[in-house]
Amino acid sequence: MSIDVATSIARILKQEGVEWVSTFPVCRVNNALGREGVPMIMMRDDRYAVALADAYSRVTGGERIGVCTVQGGVNGAGLQYSFPGLAQAFEDNSPMLCITDGIPAGSTENTLFDVSTSLKTVTKWFGYIDRPERTPEFMRRAFSMLRSGRPGPSGAGSAQRGGHLR
Repeated sequence: MSIDVATSIARILKQEGVEWVSTFPVCRVNNALGREGVPMIMMRDDRYAVALADAYSRVTGGERIGVCTVQGGVNGAGLQYSFPGLAQAFEDNSPMLCITDGIPAGSTENTLFDVSTSLKTVTKWFGYIDRPERTPEFMRRAFSMLRSGRPGPSGAGSAQRGGHLR
């Protein structure tokens, strides 16, 4: 049996005790979250999704991790909108997880935005899921980073559109 990357991410979030995810509704992971029964709080744009996840982590003193999804795919607009919120969470040592549909730099004519390089400047750790079978490894690493050392945001992006885990 195989499952797609987004479903694997949704199941891991449930296993980690994530109760809900704030989102701007343009991320392929959202469909899997819905199928897996993870509640989503839809926001007006990506900035607010990041702000809500950050606020949740702050009001719980980092005991609960705020999670958000932002727009990815064919351009970096969602991450560009999210960048200031992630930078603020990074400066303030607020643990939160931001998930996006990533694209490798130069793989599309729609954007020159380099997701990996940019997010490494405002997160403790950023993982780019380059192969579906690495999804559990990357998610495990993201949560380990969120729960250890200096608090701060982590991010995960996936290059896999229809990738499946086996």
